[in-house]
Amino acid sequence: MTKFNAIGILILSLIAFAPVVDAGCCSGGTWDPSGFLNSEIGTGQIVPPGSAGDSSAGNSGSGTAGTQKSFDRVASFPNGTILKAMKSVSSSDVVMDVSNTDSYSTSHIKNAIHIPSKAFLNGEGNLKTNEELAKVLGDAGVSRDDSIVLYAGKESSGEAEFAFLVLSYLGQKDVQLLDGSLGDWKASGLPEETSENILPGTEYGPMVKPQVIAEYQYVKSGQAQIIDVRPFVEFGKGRIPGSIALDPANVIKGDKIKTGTDLGMVFSRLDKEKPIVVYSDDYSRSALVWYALQLMGYEASIYTWEDWKAHKAAEVPEGTAPAGGNTVDSKYTKLGTT
Repeated sequence: MTKFNAIGILILSLIAFAPVVDAGCCSGGTWDPSGFLNSEIGTGQIVPPGSAGDSSAGNSGSGTAGTQKSFDRVASFPNGTILKAMKSVSSSDVVMDVSNTDSYSTSHIKNAIHIPSKAFLNGEGNLKTNEELAKVLGDAGVSRDDSIVLYAGKESSGEAEFAFLVLSYLGQKDVQLLDGSLGDWKASGLPEETSENILPGTEYGPMVKPQVIAEYQYVKSGQAQIIDVRPFVEFGKGRIPGSIALDPANVIKGDKIKTGTDLGMVFSRLDKEKPIVVYSDDYSRSALVWYALQLMGYEASIYTWEDWKAHKAAEVPEGTAPAGGNTVDSKYTKLGTT
């Protein structure tokens, strides 16, 4: 064997045993529609969340320290099953971008469809009827049996949480929020695209869970703890008697929902054995806090300030001032920050 033949054989051996890089895990690579996003690069083996191969975006650090932080974050919530680690998203999931901006056309998660969360509201800003909500989802090709993963361009906007609330109300069997924003997804090198994805229309059969949305008589009864998540200046002008003030920013750290440890401190003054009603004049604000309470295992529903005012006005005899505006109890509680 000549010297040159020996060198050639050595080079071929190195090429044959070189590690294979899975282009499907990169933004500009090939998307494998039958695989999982949390596959080990070059092996196709699924990596369980929290294992050494799972390094969900949004975590500082790398290697074992970074993955341990990701695992601890999900495990810190009593009801962490409603949160989806980015690299556990599967091709069998229906990923839904619910951003209300034009960010979807600029860039979105590979294969994601687009349903702006405002599509669930009517022209007056109220929640659409059950039939109208079902039509929005059915026309977009979503069925109640689908595994849904929701995200918005900005995680702390409350848009994804509102969509989660609507789907929960309609009885969606499997729905989760992505634990991270589109920016986190891109930073993790996961596949994205700009082309629009449209699914064939279908029939959405809701199984409505009325307990998700509170009614006036229940709120008035005093059976639940009432949390007001409007701006504090509005809380000062008028509120539902006995309300607790909470700024939705208190459940956010950076651009993510706080860990279970931090949320535990924010909600420490609440009685976990007593149901909670969250209300506002903005569904995104109330849904953000409502979802944080869901993560922490509280029994919670949402309500609107407008409905309260409308009922109080209807109860006032003609010629007298309506209650529910500046006629409130003089004492209040404000939940602290962490």
